[in-house]
Amino acid sequence: MEMFQAAAEEAAVNQLLVPPIVYGVVLFAALMFLLLAIMSLRSVALRPDTPSTSDVAKPNQGSTSGNS
Repeated sequence: MEMFQAAAEEAAVNQLLVPPIVYGVVLFAALMFLLLAIMSLRSVALRPDTPSTSDVAKPNQGSTSGNS
């Protein structure tokens, strides 16, 4: 038993660089940033597919004119 107590007394205690609350606040802010990044990408995935053409000779869809 004395051996365990001696080992516990000899253990080095390293002090933290900043208070523990700072680690929690920084981690929370980083996770919120990642959440916002994921949510912003979610709206891009929900956009409807629109044809992207630059052909000006092609008539518009739904056109009822007979000039084509």
